[in-house]
Amino acid sequence: MNQLKSFDWQIIVNPNALNKKRLSIQSQWLEELSRNGIHYKLWNANGAGQGMALAEKLCREGCRHLMVMGGDGSVNEVVNGIYRSEIPANEMYLAILPLGTGNDFCRTFAYPKDKSKVVDFLLHNDFHPVDVGVVESVCEGRVVALRRFINIAGFAFDAAVIRETVGAKPKIGASAVYLSKLLKVLFSYRPMSVTVHTEEEGDYTCEMFTIAVGNAQFNGNGMRQVPMADPTDGLLDVVTIRKLSPLKVMANVKNLFSGKHISLPEVKVFTTRSVEISSKHPIPGEVEGEMLVEGNYRISLETLKINILGNI
Repeated sequence: MNQLKSFDWQIIVNPNALNKKRLSIQSQWLEELSRNGIHYKLWNANGAGQGMALAEKLCREGCRHLMVMGGDGSVNEVVNGIYRSEIPANEMYLAILPLGTGNDFCRTFAYPKDKSKVVDFLLHNDFHPVDVGVVESVCEGRVVALRRFINIAGFAFDAAVIRETVGAKPKIGASAVYLSKLLKVLFSYRPMSVTVHTEEEGDYTCEMFTIAVGNAQFNGNGMRQVPMADPTDGLLDVVTIRKLSPLKVMANVKNLFSGKHISLPEVKVFTTRSVEISSKHPIPGEVEGEMLVEGNYRISLETLKINILGNI
């Protein structure tokens, strides 16, 4: 049963996502929420880490119903804040008002592309218990950082592209910006020898181009990089791509958007509850567009899920 009208909602807003056009969308959304009898309070997350701090504070004060107005990075901050608060995550209800450039997590949950239909979507869909991944950065045998994710954790080439896009101000469409950075990095990136270990598959070592550990399906502004991922099944889906030529990457970009790239001979796909990624050299990594502390990595799932509104 949809619970949107039953509770008071705390809306955490990323004001950096609010250009002139998005301010108009925000006003429309808030008017629609009020018109439909949904009570809310706005909280501005004014800088990096503020969304996380606000979510942690609100949870500790007893709030259990949050909305995020922003992109994938904003959602990631709020999810991390929820777990940092140490309240039982399965008590939390989270809805999204997608205002980012990619909004990749919302694609798996079938949020409408038409912003004018978002509030109606929230009113007519339900909450689902969703898995939450955990990435531990490991240096010299000890955990030096931890970050949670609900979409996709990307390593090697994936992270190198994200590192290139951080801070970029798109004057063209977000997908075009991502593709331009992908092509820029493509001709300078050098795959490294990486070992991927799971209990089910054992060790898999090769010259690795890229690795995606997916809880959901999309990243890179609409690329369906982990097409088989189900964010409610209690499993992580891993897609590894071993070394391949830049020309072959370019020839298969369209297949990344359709999910057909997993049929390539260089691609290995498997499911697991936990995975370790290691190399002799630090590996770049990212979750939902947020760069990780480089090192080796241990990825697993939180015991308790979060209830997220969507259509799956």
